Amino acid sequence: MTRSRLIAGLILALALLVYLLASAPARLLLSVVPGEGLILQGVRGTLWNGQASRVLLATGSGWLHLGATEWQLRPLSVLLFSPELAIESQWGRQTVEGDLKLYSEEEFALRGVQVSVDAALLRQYLPVGLEGEFSLQFDKLLVRDKALEEAVGRVVWQNGGWVSPQGPRQLGSYAVDLSTPEPGMIQGQVISLAGDLEAQGQVGLQ
Repeated sequence: MTRSRLIAGLILALALLVYLLASAPARLLLSVVPGEGLILQGVRGTLWNGQASRVLLATGSGWLHLGATEWQLRPLSVLLFSPELAIESQWGRQTVEGDLKLYSEEEFALRGVQVSVDAALLRQYLPVGLEGEFSLQFDKLLVRDKALEEAVGRVVWQNGGWVSPQGPRQLGSYAVDLSTPEPGMIQGQVISLAGDLEAQGQVGLQ
C-alpha cells in the first residue's frame, strides 16, 4: 500500500468516525443516565442536540417534574472530560434554563441560571402553604460533595402570600440577594419590593 493510499484511508476512517459521533442518537443517554436519579421519556434528536418530552429529577422529597426539555452538549467539553451543556425546560408555568458543567460525580457548576416556578410547588418541601411566583437568577452555582459550595444570584418572590387557617393572606413582593462569603456559608440580603408588609435584613445558612 502506497503512502498516499494510507493517508486517504486514514482520512476516510476519521471522517466516518466524526460522522458517527455527530449523528449519535440521543437515546444513547438512556443507557448511561442513572434511572434512580433521573428519568428521561420521549427522547429524540442527537446526543449533542436533543429533546425529551418529559424529564423527572429525583429529590429528597420525591420527583421534581421538569417537563419538556432541550439540551445542547458541547463536543469540545467532552474531549476535555468536563461535559458542558445548555438546558431549557418547561412544565406549565415552570421554566428552567442555564448551563451545566460536570467536573465529577460529586461536583458540578451551573451558570446563567434562570428559573421560574409557582410558589405552590414548594409545598412538598416546606410545611407552609405559599402563594405567588418564585424566580431565580444565578450567575453561578457550585455544588461539591452534595453541598452548595458557591452561589451568586438573586431570588425574587412575586405577589407572595400564604394560606393560613383563616384563609389566604397577601404579603407582597420580596427579593434576596445571595452570595457565599466563604465555602458552605450562604448569606442573603432581604429587600422589600412591594406590598404592605415590609421585610429587610440579612439571612444566613451554613
